[in-house]
Amino acid sequence: MVSDHSAQQAACTADLGQVLVVAASPINRIVLSRIAERAYLKASAMEPGEAGRTLAAAAARDRSPGLVIVDMDAALGNAGSLIDLLSALRSASPRRLPLVIGVVSSCETATLPALQFDATVVRPVTPETLQPVIERLIAGARG
Repeated sequence: MVSDHSAQQAACTADLGQVLVVAASPINRIVLSRIAERAYLKASAMEPGEAGRTLAAAAARDRSPGLVIVDMDAALGNAGSLIDLLSALRSASPRRLPLVIGVVSSCETATLPALQFDATVVRPVTPETLQPVIERLIAGARG
């Protein structure tokens, strides 16, 4: 787990030009990354276990992404540790960074804790549904 001090440093220096895409499916990682790149963000895509380790390491090096897109599909399994890490980073940041977008099925929207996500996008994800959400959140964080 990330210490409060390193989480605060990372959250304060989160780069709003970078996005981390977390999905169990390689195809979903590619699709979500391409949509984020259309919003002029530099995308990194990882599976959930790797993403948790990368976020923890990024927090220690003060290089956190400004946005994280989490695909909450059934293959994601237990994403509790990843969500806990994101919550710790956000809690330590005065600007509540990184921003978090959850990609969910229509059945999951009622069961997700609202505090974990800045926005949710319901499948199927298209550039027309996700890109405006990304742009709105980034503009709000910069403004």
